Amino acid sequence: MSRLILAALAGAVALTGGAAPAQQRVNPYWKTSVDPDLAAGLFPGFAALLGLEARVTVRCHMPGDGRPYLCRVVEETPPGLGFGAAARVILTSVQVATARVDGRPVPSSVQTSVEFRLPDRKTPYGGWTGPEPTPGRLALARQILAGPQNERLPAALDRERMLDGLDHDRRAVVRPWVDELFPPDPETELNAAAVAIARLFSEADLRRILADEPVPYPTEEEFYAAWPDPTPEEEAEEAAKIGELRRRYCERYECGRSADG
Repeated sequence: MSRLILAALAGAVALTGGAAPAQQRVNPYWKTSVDPDLAAGLFPGFAALLGLEARVTVRCHMPGDGRPYLCRVVEETPPGLGFGAAARVILTSVQVATARVDGRPVPSSVQTSVEFRLPDRKTPYGGWTGPEPTPGRLALARQILAGPQNERLPAALDRERMLDGLDHDRRAVVRPWVDELFPPDPETELNAAAVAIARLFSEADLRRILADEPVPYPTEEEFYAAWPDPTPEEEAEEAAKIGELRRRYCERYECGRSADG
């Protein structure tokens, strides 16, 4: 989600305390900007799955120059999806110059809004442009998946990842929906994972993995990018399932706005 748009760090600045009119006051200002990779990685997974966006207002205490301190969420729309926690972490990753009176730093507070926007691409799966694996590499990949070495590989369908960001009480409601709409399909997931592994590793490295020898492993993002692209029928079926999951969720909880309006 590297194209996540954060309309952040442009909010109102509120200072604590008062100052005599004769004193020269300088308001706090942002010394560094948000790390876009950090912000992208913190976009809540369940909200991304449903295509939901958010706006969060956060107020932080500034005892001195440095990173915002004791940040609290003032307003979060929609709530319960993890956007508030993500915004707090995002803001504590930047540096702020605190207020100054006659050149001396004084404790202050700063308030700003973070807007979470979904990227154009809503799924990390697929998009492989490299060469296709040989039958021999596919056979080795299946051996790896049948053995203990597969524990080092990302899960094909990680339900905890799908529920990422949801409040604990909401997970108890949503998890049965996910299990119903996305039931396990071990054979299909095994075949797809074998293709991804065979695409990412050479035959020599696959044999090293089977021999429990160290080899460089791809990142989770690289693994999912090597996942086979879904067919149009599979895309339509998944879209329908996500639509039903969203319908149920939004009937029960506040959804706010979505990427498609």
